Amino acid sequence: MIDYYEPKMLLGVIRKTKPLRMFFKTRFFNNVITFPTKKVHFEIQEGKRRLAPYVSPRIGSEAIERDEYSVKSYTAPLIAPCRVITDDTLAQKLLSESEWNSGLTPEDRAAQIAAQDIIELQDTIWRREEYMCARAKQDGRLVIKGKGVNEVVNYGFENIVTLDASDRWTPTFDIMGQLKTIATEMRKDGVNPDMLILGSKAAEMILKNEPFLKLLDNRRVEIGEINPSELEDGVGYLGRMIVPGALFDLYTYEEWIPDTADLDADGQPKLKPIIDPETVIIQSSREQNSMLYGAITEIDDGGEYVTHMQQYVPRKWFTKNPSQKFVGMSSRPLPMPHDLKSWYVLKGVITGAA
Repeated sequence: MIDYYEPKMLLGVIRKTKPLRMFFKTRFFNNVITFPTKKVHFEIQEGKRRLAPYVSPRIGSEAIERDEYSVKSYTAPLIAPCRVITDDTLAQKLLSESEWNSGLTPEDRAAQIAAQDIIELQDTIWRREEYMCARAKQDGRLVIKGKGVNEVVNYGFENIVTLDASDRWTPTFDIMGQLKTIATEMRKDGVNPDMLILGSKAAEMILKNEPFLKLLDNRRVEIGEINPSELEDGVGYLGRMIVPGALFDLYTYEEWIPDTADLDADGQPKLKPIIDPETVIIQSSREQNSMLYGAITEIDDGGEYVTHMQQYVPRKWFTKNPSQKFVGMSSRPLPMPHDLKSWYVLKGVITGAA
């Protein structure tokens, strides 16, 4: 008899499952690195501009310093959702299954339940990974808080500013001048910013900004264009803005996650946008980072410890009293930025709310 809960069977389902909205992960953290231990290591470099020195031919070459980098190690956080299967689960009809004479045996139903559970568990992990990447980009750090864990992964990111009253966006504020100043500072660090990712309120304000809209009407010089369109993965393209020394494509990202700290009247988490409404991320579209995965160690059916060096590991276990079978997924992901100067974050661009 086929055991539909065997890891090989479950892995087959994982490989056929397509990711949901994963803009931050697929665009900026698409290099996958797996480790043989649960602890992952990464190097962060801050490049410096240097000029090759002039030297006298009688003296010869002059040594220049290498760029410094820092090495950090973290125990990759464990993500391990699961589903429980009981005889009552198998006795119930599946979604869209006929109530009478469907022809499905409990074993057939078990196969479909296992496949659907793996898909849904994988979705929760992908959603968590996307949220981790989004927070890494917006905060320059990660807060890992859950059952039995409360840690902070600090990347050392410093290009983050919460605007005060004099610098906030209004319909008359010089947004383009502010972005020009930031772009100049980023270019000094060797980064060519060409992309703005806007929270919902920031996007609304930039489309109301009178100096920007006035420049759009100047037919003698092409300052930019606004052409809203919908791209894949919930990404909206607003158009293009040109400031002295930089050309920005403007994007929004329509995705939400459940906020367990904010419950509705029924005790269910409310949805909140994955990008804070008053946040703007300024960066290069050529930025490339990595997603690190620590190893997963578990006990196999023979009672032996087995370590899996892979992104996602399906699991199964059971109890006899009460009679329950569990199917689960485990992963140890951690986003890793390579260059801490490659992006810049403005927060509270309208009211100062970070």
